[in-house]
Amino acid sequence: MGGSDRRTMPRAEVAIWVEEHTRDALYFQRATNLSIGGVWLDGTLPHPPGTRVTLDIELPGDRPLRVEGEVVMHTSPKPGMAVRFVDLVGPRRRRLETYLARAIGSA
Repeated sequence: MGGSDRRTMPRAEVAIWVEEHTRDALYFQRATNLSIGGVWLDGTLPHPPGTRVTLDIELPGDRPLRVEGEVVMHTSPKPGMAVRFVDLVGPRRRRLETYLARAIGSA
């Protein structure tokens, strides 16, 4: 997702839907990689780095998790967009940590 997060945070390969809200649009994206630091939205044309987005992540077996994020630079040769989570704290962070522990543990 950018910076040191790429190497220090456990990542889960996922296949989940994400609603992406920007200032003036709603997009439906497919997430294929998720960590406590951010998400990879696969097969989409990226917004410019620095674009702020609100994401509703459809965690399996749970209600959608709303997080704020910022588009970051990425070096992947495949189309997609890396989003770094911003201010993910408290109960929302714990929900994502719980999901990731299950997802990574079952891989």
